[in-house]
Amino acid sequence: MNLKAALLATAAAGAFLLVAACGGGSAGGDASGSSSNSNGSSGSGSSGSGSASCQPQTPTTIVGGDLFIAAQGPVGVTLLSNGGLSQYTFTFLYNNVFGIPTNNQQDKWGQATLFAPGTPIGTSTQVQLQPPPSDLIHGEPVPSTFPKGIPVELWLTKNDGNQPGPANSSSTASIGKDIPHDFWHTASVTYGTNNTATVTFFPTDPAAFSVSLTNVLGAGTSSGC
Repeated sequence: MNLKAALLATAAAGAFLLVAACGGGSAGGDASGSSSNSNGSSGSGSSGSGSASCQPQTPTTIVGGDLFIAAQGPVGVTLLSNGGLSQYTFTFLYNNVFGIPTNNQQDKWGQATLFAPGTPIGTSTQVQLQPPPSDLIHGEPVPSTFPKGIPVELWLTKNDGNQPGPANSSSTASIGKDIPHDFWHTASVTYGTNNTATVTFFPTDPAAFSVSLTNVLGAGTSSGC
């Protein structure tokens, strides 16, 4: 797997991350069996639970909920709780070829690692997604609305020396890529108003890891709701 992420700054308060498009993958795929949005179809066809109509303005919580970019611009991410973890990897993944005709869709995605262990609670950062390089899409045009509508996935892994499993790996809905060990879509997503959401990993633990997001939607939600 050959994953690349160009980071403009570290994840300190007010930091700004530039996420480069990257490709990668390996055999095995997503154990959930989902192939949501891997062919660049509409965001409302994603895996994970979501209503077919606009979600209500009152907060709605879905386990394994999906996330999409609401509008052109960066995604804001704020660390609300680290769950008492001292060793973990928190990853922001996205479908970097969403809506772009290209071969081997399953092997192409972008990612960045956010909030290293020891990051203070309350730290905020912004993630600006970048279009894929031309060699990944063979000269196909990038949609003028990029990155609006593309699927993203947040993934937390506890680095305790064990293989990822239900006790030490948790994520939001799959983006339908061949990402190794992308099995446990158990994170709780609470969709709020004004294109916001809160994601809690290992939600049944007494002290769960959680972040808040801006500029995101759930399936079937539109920014005009």
